[in-house]
Amino acid sequence: MEVTVEAVYENGILRPKKLNIPEGSKVTLKILPKRVSERTFGIVKMEKDEIDAIIEEIEDEWQA
Repeated sequence: MEVTVEAVYENGILRPKKLNIPEGSKVTLKILPKRVSERTFGIVKMEKDEIDAIIEEIEDEWQA
């Protein structure tokens, strides 16, 4: 079973939102930082370097 959840890393501890798995379950984590496009979604005023980073991400995904 694959589940995607958001988590926050604070003071050396990764804190996910509540997980619906049995207590004591062993899991494997795959860490994916938020993309620039996700961090800046909905922002009207953007700097040129942010726009360039978004364009670069999109171009990289197309080439993958």
